[in-house]
Amino acid sequence: MHASHANPQEVDVAAVIAEIWCEVLEVPAVGDDDNFFDLGGHSLLLQMVRERIVRRTGKDIELIEFFTHPTVRSLARRLVSEGAATATDGRRRPAGRANRLGNRRAQLGGNASDTRGEFGE
Repeated sequence: MHASHANPQEVDVAAVIAEIWCEVLEVPAVGDDDNFFDLGGHSLLLQMVRERIVRRTGKDIELIEFFTHPTVRSLARRLVSEGAATATDGRRRPAGRANRLGNRRAQLGGNASDTRGEFGE
């Protein structure tokens, strides 16, 4: 990422993203405008990439963001933008999902904590 076109934080994040892509895709180098999917990336590798990005940058990102920001440059901008959640924010999401599932089971007449016997046990 050319330093005159991005802020220093974007340059740092872009370097981390490029390093992660090189590791996961097993390629020697990645350019700022290289597309993850054009380099051989696929949806199964995205979870590995996402986990490493969260661990190394402290920024959480939804998997769908990789489809809307498939280049190092665009993903770095997205992570640096104010809209990117911190990793701690992302950890709250699964509990919310579990609550939604429990609420849905209750609406359907089932008990969210009583799944025994559901499959003929």
